[in-house]
Amino acid sequence: MAALFGELILLGATVALYTSPHQDINSLKKGHSKIHRSPNEWEVFEVIVDVIRVIILLLLIGFYVIFSLERLYKSSSSAQLDENAPLLINGQANGYGHVPGHGSIENGHSVESSTGNGSANGTANGHADGGRRSLDENPAFYKPTTSPNRTWWEYLKGYSLFFPYLWPSKSVRLQIVVLVCFGLVVLQRVVNIAVPLQIGTVTNELSNKDGKTPGMPWLSISLLIVFKFLQGTSGILGAVRSVLWIPISQYSYKALTTASFEHVHGLSLDFHLGKRTGEVLSALSKGNAINNFLEQVTFQVLPMIFDLGVAIVYFGIAFDAYYALVVSIITFSYLYLTIRMARWRSEQRRQMTNLSREEDAVKNDSLTS
Repeated sequence: MAALFGELILLGATVALYTSPHQDINSLKKGHSKIHRSPNEWEVFEVIVDVIRVIILLLLIGFYVIFSLERLYKSSSSAQLDENAPLLINGQANGYGHVPGHGSIENGHSVESSTGNGSANGTANGHADGGRRSLDENPAFYKPTTSPNRTWWEYLKGYSLFFPYLWPSKSVRLQIVVLVCFGLVVLQRVVNIAVPLQIGTVTNELSNKDGKTPGMPWLSISLLIVFKFLQGTSGILGAVRSVLWIPISQYSYKALTTASFEHVHGLSLDFHLGKRTGEVLSALSKGNAINNFLEQVTFQVLPMIFDLGVAIVYFGIAFDAYYALVVSIITFSYLYLTIRMARWRSEQRRQMTNLSREEDAVKNDSLTS
């Protein structure tokens, strides 16, 4: 919808420009200009392309609304069915109750009666439960074997769930440390911009391009050295930020592991009776990996995207729009290929992680037994 709003503004401005007397400017031919009182063939083609883009965006929004309403309707129908389902359906168990003559189901597990058939309970329960549960509705403690199909908004929404573990809400001192760390990140971005500019200044002064500095530009060289000491993750600002972030990472690790520990202890009896102790211990030990993920996203991925945007804007202002366009194409092509390669590798990484958890589970369970 935001894109549609922008496209409508662009379309309206383009039509208003091309339908009024306007100058034809060709950046490849200096000094070439011509007044047009009606759109030429290229301008007509541009307007047609803009109209097609608006139509595509309208279709995207329409399909999204239709499928969202359909999903909402299906979810409400299934929830209503589960809430209003009787204990027995045509004399058979519906997955929550008991089968007459075959015992009862208590806490999610069957308890056989003295005269019941041992397999009747499990069969009735399994068929009834399996008929209502799709493949995508497995319990949360089952390991995923394939990469989930999610949108960027869902990834950002999922990342926001970890923010309470990153922000120390109970400690004012740690909150001040977090703000100082983010301030250092902003200073690092400023230094990243200052270093190439200072290199250009030193180069011009060494070549005496302006004719004013025939000697050695000691001041400019000293500033470049200072900026180089401050730049990068291994520079002074990066080192100070890493040291200050240590108590924050310890807080995040403690909060994540405590939350996972409490979550496991709050699961149902069904889970605890059928759990594999080794696998649970292996999953609980992965809190540090989530902590490292949060730190990388916060201090590496987001600043990198910001730097790319600043570079594109600076090249567009300092040089030419076509130069900024080339940098944008190269940048976003790189990001696209990186994301595609990461998604291709994620299947192998997921398989490796699952096998590693399986290995830990076998070792711990065998030792415990």
